[in-house]
Amino acid sequence: MKLNKKSLLVACVLVAMSTSAFAASTTTSTSTTTVTNTDTPTSTSTRVTREQHSTSASSTTWKSEETHRTTSTSTSVGVMTPQKLEERSAMAGYIAADVSDVLNPYRDVPKSLKSGKGMTFKNDEVLEHGLLASMKQGGKWGIIRPDGTVAIEPKYKEIRDVDYKTGNVLAQVDKKTETWVTPKGVEISEEEALKDRIKQEVTQEYASDGFVEFKQKGKYGFKTADDKVVIEPQFRQVLTGFSEDRAFVKNAKGKIVAIDGTGKELFVAPSKEIYGYRNGLAEYRRSVSGFNLGGLVGGFIVGGIVGGALLGGHHYHVGGFVYDGAKRGYIDRNGNIVIDSKKDKVWPMTSYGTVIKDSGKLCFVNRKGEIVIQPGDYDAGEMDKFNGLLALKDNSSDKWGVFDVSTGKQVVSFKYDSISFAGTDRLVVVKDHVKNLINMSTGKSLYSAQTEATIEPFNSDTVTWVHTGKDAYTIIDNDGHVLFRDTNNSIEDVKSFNHGFSSVKSKGKWGVMNAKGEWVVQPTYEAVNIL
Repeated sequence: MKLNKKSLLVACVLVAMSTSAFAASTTTSTSTTTVTNTDTPTSTSTRVTREQHSTSASSTTWKSEETHRTTSTSTSVGVMTPQKLEERSAMAGYIAADVSDVLNPYRDVPKSLKSGKGMTFKNDEVLEHGLLASMKQGGKWGIIRPDGTVAIEPKYKEIRDVDYKTGNVLAQVDKKTETWVTPKGVEISEEEALKDRIKQEVTQEYASDGFVEFKQKGKYGFKTADDKVVIEPQFRQVLTGFSEDRAFVKNAKGKIVAIDGTGKELFVAPSKEIYGYRNGLAEYRRSVSGFNLGGLVGGFIVGGIVGGALLGGHHYHVGGFVYDGAKRGYIDRNGNIVIDSKKDKVWPMTSYGTVIKDSGKLCFVNRKGEIVIQPGDYDAGEMDKFNGLLALKDNSSDKWGVFDVSTGKQVVSFKYDSISFAGTDRLVVVKDHVKNLINMSTGKSLYSAQTEATIEPFNSDTVTWVHTGKDAYTIIDNDGHVLFRDTNNSIEDVKSFNHGFSSVKSKGKWGVMNAKGEWVVQPTYEAVNIL
């Protein structure tokens, strides 16, 4: 049966009113108006229908089925049991009146991100290199393969990063020593690791971005991957390798300067703490307080290798957009200050721009330093850095809304108790004591839970965990279907899914589960982190 938008809106409002009454009452039972919760794109009905579908996450495929049924509920308020929560999830749609036709993801994605537009990101490069997770055993770190066997023996103080292009691992040997390790466990030099990375690069806008630093008689210079010297050894220190035809070095006079691919000095850096260029901007800091690796432009940078699998990589990831105390600013490729580090607070740069707080007012500026969201009495929440959406709290009302950072327009008004981004087109909101997983394209509620429950971000995957504290662990897909429940209460802790795998703690030890809740690596380790 077809419903026009007006009819659907009325139905949604009726359910919203019914749901609010349900949340507020403590002694009476409430009859709920039900709406469709199917995945059929062309039809809508007013009956509650739940039908499971075959779903895939990255390289893992599963099928979870549930009996097709129609439900009418009359529920008294009390403890939210799994059955009640599932029935509540079936009431999906009441939130549509608030956000439908407002959130429109993928509408203005930066050019650098368009390859993943509208898709679940493929982030399986490390799996293709035969690597799954870092693990800790006997106080030392190593790497395990997807089949649970050991790829790199646990003998390192720390696993710093993994280059997703080559599979090479950056490991900390001791306080002063780092080494790169191949997926086969062979230790190689930083220079060899960089050469491996350059071989994997399909295109480079600047030839100098492939230059490798080298040291000779106490001085530093640069050469090509095939050992041809292009800049003679003359520098006292290399602060950053070449990126976008710019490198920062300490010259013979002890000044920190930017050079181009010919070795020509271009300008003096505004600070001794400077990072490589990324999309035309370089971050500098005038002091460090509360240092956070997440604040680095583009991720972890070592010797010109921009890191990947452990600290970022090319995939959607929620989190990390927080002010970390660093007094940062940004300069363009000519050394002009775009954002001054003298501002009270400057958040890490994104593809759209960043948040600045100065003189008690918070605003959003683009990558040119131009104000997009006007200053106001706001607190910054999470940012969907793929779709260009920013959650802000209005301190006068203590409610959360969402802004489009491309246009500065508010796309969700200040009406929610909390808002978080759960994936490329998923939103988690709390209102009237109910937490809902929302499809950002349609405004439809896909899954509902009690306020105390945590719906973990999907990040690059199509499955995630839902839990209440350290109990009631459940796996759902991004349509809200339940794939697994920990009915034995054997799970003590979990981490986000990646490639369809999650680190899971049971009986004090960590292992790996797949999206069906099956152990693929038994819990035998002190710690496990999926790459």
